[in-house]
Amino acid sequence: MKVSAAITAYNHERFIGQAIEGFLIQKTDFPCELVIVEDCSTDGTRDVIRRYWDKASDRIRVLLNRHNIGGFRTLVRAYNACRGQYVAPMDGDDYWVSPDKLQRQADLLDSRPDCAMCFHPVSMVWEDGSRDPVVFRPAAVQDTYALADLLESNFIGACSPMYRKGLLVGHPPWFFLAPVADWTHHILHAQHGDIGYIDEPMGVYRQHPGGVYSAQDQAAKLRIAVDTLRRLCCVVPREHRSKARLSLCDAYCRLAWEYCDQGRYDKARQCVSECLREVRPGLSTPVRRLMATALRAHAPGLHRRCKRILKRAGHLGMRRA
Repeated sequence: MKVSAAITAYNHERFIGQAIEGFLIQKTDFPCELVIVEDCSTDGTRDVIRRYWDKASDRIRVLLNRHNIGGFRTLVRAYNACRGQYVAPMDGDDYWVSPDKLQRQADLLDSRPDCAMCFHPVSMVWEDGSRDPVVFRPAAVQDTYALADLLESNFIGACSPMYRKGLLVGHPPWFFLAPVADWTHHILHAQHGDIGYIDEPMGVYRQHPGGVYSAQDQAAKLRIAVDTLRRLCCVVPREHRSKARLSLCDAYCRLAWEYCDQGRYDKARQCVSECLREVRPGLSTPVRRLMATALRAHAPGLHRRCKRILKRAGHLGMRRA
């Protein structure tokens, strides 16, 4: 088996059909399968899955959890059940739109033995129509990324990667303690090779109130980034830990500024204290930004006055020039 697609589903009755259709439209010159693991939904997700399985049981395998085991263990169960040389995961509320997605990603990995995985941009769509769709892609587009890039931020949409299977001996205990599964899953694979990139949106990342991550506000998302990086600082290869600490410092600063924007200065001060304790500022940390963040959190009035003075000085400098 060349490629296994893997869908994890929980309370996705309204979306799971579109996710499965995204697999069924795939056109490949190699055999592929779809593995669906359903985690004891309380809605009609299983009924929808069963209808698709009845129509395409030769291409779809379904695993039904006997009790709810959570997203992390459901993901691992799906990954371990895949028989393909490559694995393309997807949550049950996302979907693929390009019929040659699996073919193109498998071709890339076939031609690039140096790559442990590859990915593509995704379209972010807000179900309630509150925002226009946007394309989620890396800030700096290039053919190849590395673990160091992924430690800066998670720029890989959950429905876009394809992993080279067989690289992982198993999922370590710390994986199950992380706040989110997708970023840490990418990190596990990126420790074994480069990350290839195809710059064409081939999937849709749906934003809706029931989404585990998309339903969170900005402060909660930044807290997830902080908590994820705190764990990664301890477990990534030693040569990458300074990069992880730098990213952690940046995440703490962004979270503190978000709290300041909300007027929650006590939370902002707590972020600064945590950052100083966790990161231990030195030559590899953005000291200037950390100082500006601490000033705004602890003395917002003084920070505003300093900004006005610097702005005025900048205008004077421009006039003299």
